[in-house]
Amino acid sequence: MTGPLRAAGPRGRALERDLSALLGAGAASCAPADLWAMSRDCWPRALLWTKAGVAPHPPDVVVWPASTDEVVRVVRFAAERGVAVVPFGAGSGVCGGVVPVKGGIALDLKRLSGPPCIDLPGRTVDVETGMNGQRLEELLSGAGATLGHFPSSIYCSTVGGWLAARSAGQLSSRYGKIEDMVLAIEAVDGTGEILRTQDVPAAGPDLLQLLLGSEGTLAIMTKARLRCWPSPAARWMRGLRFRSVQEGMAGLRALMRSGLRPAVARLYDPLDTLLAVRSGGDAHARVPEPLRWVVEGAGGEALRLALRAPTLLNRLVESLPGASLLILGFEGDGSCASADAREEGELALRLLAPEGADDLGPAPGEKWLANRYKISYRQSPLFSAGAFADTMEVATTWDRLDALHAAVRGAVSPHAFVMAHFSHAYLEGCSIYFTFLGLAEGDTSGDPDELEEAEGRYDACWKAALSAACDAGATLSHHHGIGLHKQVFLPREHGEGMRQLRALKRAFDPRGILNPGKLLL
Repeated sequence: MTGPLRAAGPRGRALERDLSALLGAGAASCAPADLWAMSRDCWPRALLWTKAGVAPHPPDVVVWPASTDEVVRVVRFAAERGVAVVPFGAGSGVCGGVVPVKGGIALDLKRLSGPPCIDLPGRTVDVETGMNGQRLEELLSGAGATLGHFPSSIYCSTVGGWLAARSAGQLSSRYGKIEDMVLAIEAVDGTGEILRTQDVPAAGPDLLQLLLGSEGTLAIMTKARLRCWPSPAARWMRGLRFRSVQEGMAGLRALMRSGLRPAVARLYDPLDTLLAVRSGGDAHARVPEPLRWVVEGAGGEALRLALRAPTLLNRLVESLPGASLLILGFEGDGSCASADAREEGELALRLLAPEGADDLGPAPGEKWLANRYKISYRQSPLFSAGAFADTMEVATTWDRLDALHAAVRGAVSPHAFVMAHFSHAYLEGCSIYFTFLGLAEGDTSGDPDELEEAEGRYDACWKAALSAACDAGATLSHHHGIGLHKQVFLPREHGEGMRQLRALKRAFDPRGILNPGKLLL
């Protein structure tokens, strides 16, 4: 473990000088504040580093290219010298995917954000990959269009980050994941050559799909053509309550197999359900006090006291009423938008009634819609109070879903408090989005031993969770990517395919400079 970040060393200063000469003044920096900003993303383990005031893996220099041509020049410069290049979007990733474990050049792509070219009749938008997600959606909305891609990180993520990790948005059941929206890309490989895929069906292997999800290890994506849609003119929202999570899963499966395509279909566990449908203080009165300390973000000592007994907290959740809330929504566009959305919604209600669904009316759905991004910005007080908060999104087929849910809850229960919801549902299966809340203990600032203890507790939680997920037949990630802390489990998922991935790495990046140390490449 290294200490607080100090001034750049001779290597960083030399790289800054050479890259400034290559790209122009202001295009490179090795100022401590810039190196610190590029030394981690929002991986909760890295947030423990930030709280402790340490930066174990700083880059040597930060570079801001303003065009694909400048990316080419930087990559060729780095390849000639064997210097690592780590593409950086907005730093909102939660898996350590942009941590520069071998130093080198942090390639901040946010200057690749020129005006998008929107073709609404053709339903396409051409965009540079440094474009902020919310800004892109605002520009599309002004043209009467939408991408339909609404990740919780939309305010602080970029198109390039979405492509690198195979991102999913909250309306994926209707619009698909980002890999369903991208039609073509431009990218720069590890030799500095530009790759351009065609906006036509691929003949033979699909190079586009090969690069998506590669997390900057095969090529640096600089431009993309994405599919867009007319903005929805109407939306129908509902909350439905099932007697149990299992009945809710069965209902969600029946819904997706019916041919209906809801824009929103999110199923919550009993604790989230109780909180979501509460009226005034009634629901909190029914929540045991230690659980209230957790869900209300109680002060440091109360929260730490509750999290010292995670197994007890998880058993308290099991004692709650077993009801499970489904947030359901449909969208419509065109002249009959309201009628179309309402008709699909009412069909869904009739379909789900035999599965035990109780219609709660529009209020729960509208409440979710109004607050859908807030949860992503509530972690800081928890870290300040001595806890860590993290999420794990795995996916599997419908027949394995209940067992996966139980297995991960059981494995994580001794390490952290666990909540879950089911989202991103498809014909074949569904993703489970687990939330873990664990004890990071005390104030880690300036205490290496205490930081090491917190990291050990965090790692033990994740090892248990990922082992259980793999044993249950789940994929390691549905939309957050792999980064640093999941990659050790990749051989369990890909088997012999790891040899082929390494062969691809050698073909795309023969000098091994692109985001080294990720995907076991």
